[in-house]
Amino acid sequence: MYSDTRRSSRARGVRGFSLLEALGATALVAGALLGLGMGAINVSQNSKSADSTAAATALAMEKLEQLRSMPLDAAAFVPGIYYDAANPMNADGTLGGMYRRRWNVSNKDTPRFGVKTVTVTVSWRDARQHETSVAAYVRCSTIPCK
Repeated sequence: MYSDTRRSSRARGVRGFSLLEALGATALVAGALLGLGMGAINVSQNSKSADSTAAATALAMEKLEQLRSMPLDAAAFVPGIYYDAANPMNADGTLGGMYRRRWNVSNKDTPRFGVKTVTVTVSWRDARQHETSVAAYVRCSTIPCK
C-alpha cells in the first residue's frame, strides 16, 4: 500500500483567501487612505485660512496703531469711512495683494462724551469672502468732540 506522507491543505481544512475577501480588504484599505487624504486636505485649507486671518488682523492692528499715534485733531479723525490708498495690498502692506483695508471713525462723542470709536476692517477673498475688524476708542482733541 502506498502511503503519502504529504497531505493536501484542503484535507486538513486550511483554506487560502478567496478573491472576494482580497477585494474586500483592498476596498477597506482604499477607504481608509481616502479618509486620510481628505483629512490632510482639510488641515491644509484650515492652515491657509488661519494664515490669511492672522495677516489681515496684523494689517488692521498696524493701521489702528498708526491712527492712534496721530495728533488728536488730525484729518483722519473726522467722522466717516476711509479707504487705504494701498488697496488692494499684500500681507506686508505693499501694493498688489488680496487684502482691502478701510476704517470708520464714529460720530462725535460716540460711545460716550469725549471719545470716538475707530474701527479698522480688512477684507479679502479666497474660496469665499472674509472680513476681520479691530476697534479702539480715541480721545477727542477737545471736549466735547468737535
